[in-house]
Amino acid sequence: MLSKFYSRMQSKWMILIVAAMGNLVLTIDSGLMPVAYPELATVFNTDTSTILWISVAYWVTTVGLCMTIGWLVDVRDKKNIYIFGFIIFSLSLILASVASSLWQLILARIFMGFGSAMVLAGVNAIIVDNFHGRERAKAIGFAGAVVGIGLSGGPMLGGFLLDHLDWRSIFYCRIPISVIGAFLSWMVLKKQSNLEHNKLKIEWIGVLSLFACLASLILIFNRGSEVGWTSPVVFIMSIVLLISLPILFQYQRRSERPILDLPLFKITGYGYGLTVLMCHYISLGAIMLLAAFFFIDHLGFSATKAGAFIMLYSLMRVFIAPFTGYILRIISPWHLSAIGLALICASLVWFSFLSVSGSETSIFIALLLIGIGSGIYEPPNTLTIMSSVPPDRHGTASASIASARQLAFALGVAMCGAINAGRENLYNAGEITQSDYLSLSFSYALIACAIFAGIGLILSFVAESRDSRTVKKSGI
Repeated sequence: MLSKFYSRMQSKWMILIVAAMGNLVLTIDSGLMPVAYPELATVFNTDTSTILWISVAYWVTTVGLCMTIGWLVDVRDKKNIYIFGFIIFSLSLILASVASSLWQLILARIFMGFGSAMVLAGVNAIIVDNFHGRERAKAIGFAGAVVGIGLSGGPMLGGFLLDHLDWRSIFYCRIPISVIGAFLSWMVLKKQSNLEHNKLKIEWIGVLSLFACLASLILIFNRGSEVGWTSPVVFIMSIVLLISLPILFQYQRRSERPILDLPLFKITGYGYGLTVLMCHYISLGAIMLLAAFFFIDHLGFSATKAGAFIMLYSLMRVFIAPFTGYILRIISPWHLSAIGLALICASLVWFSFLSVSGSETSIFIALLLIGIGSGIYEPPNTLTIMSSVPPDRHGTASASIASARQLAFALGVAMCGAINAGRENLYNAGEITQSDYLSLSFSYALIACAIFAGIGLILSFVAESRDSRTVKKSGI
């Protein structure tokens, strides 16, 4: 009886649920934390810039370690790494919920970043290892829908908890789902071990240099837009980047199995896929950074109404991503990605005009279309990247997606922050009104984001052309 139950638990659809839980746990965090910033600033009696370190520390740790964890997923047992990711995430939620100072909370978030990197590196690798052909596209579409649930549900959950309980509840109320994720992972996932790869050892110089490169990039983009590009932290991180980058490349040439596998970038699906992915997430920078200010300070929306408009983007992925997974069998991934990016690009340009003079209904439709475009784009892009690499590089590819996404978010926010700072200087000098400053800043940022969506669109067609030439040369 127990053996039958255990066998059913290890079905591939239960495996998909386990992978989806990893997406849900992490995306709820991404959607929830920004809602809590004002409350945390009041509780710890500090400014917003300092409070942002709660998320900066988390993402620096996650991105800095993600590629290394991806390497471990490929050469060690991914089941244990995924389970430990949930366990560490659960323990860090406990630590965060009992923190008595801001710095204790930041340290708990750093610890949480370790768990996040372990889960992120395994999510897509688990899916592509267990699903093939058309089922793989459907599974990735389902996982994309769960991302939409987490991102759209996070703000609502955070607002509810802060209104009815206290700030600690945003951490301890998430412990059960993380613990359930760990338990189901233990029950459902199969142990996988490669005896040949088990002989490989971590080369710590490569790990440290890669962490230094990725962490410094995140800090440069993030803090540069917040405190200025000539600030001490940006200057120091730039020096760290310049020192660690040559060490990293030197390590790559010598390593038997490098963590940052540069030859993978010669594969069209991987190299172009990650580049297009970054263009996509950079194109969302204006909505992530400036939309709330535009809705509340310029249009006079309430916080609830503004949140509902912004949530619309993430919510559309819940409905569109699974449908995209189904139609991948009749439209090539590159063409489907191009359709999604074209819709995003056109909608951003339209939104840029609406931000100066447009009705609420038009703005609502523009956000709706951006969300639909993103839901169309993401599953085929993830499928392309993950399917383009050998099976023993699935962990590396999954980690690459997570790292590239966060780097792109940071770059997009930094770009839009710089555009906003330029318009703010004109407002402070008395050359434009506050209303003009808010609308023009948002409008220019949307145009800049649309340009990156357009670049991604062009690269999608270039990649499709390269793939077609490769097929012709191979005689397939």
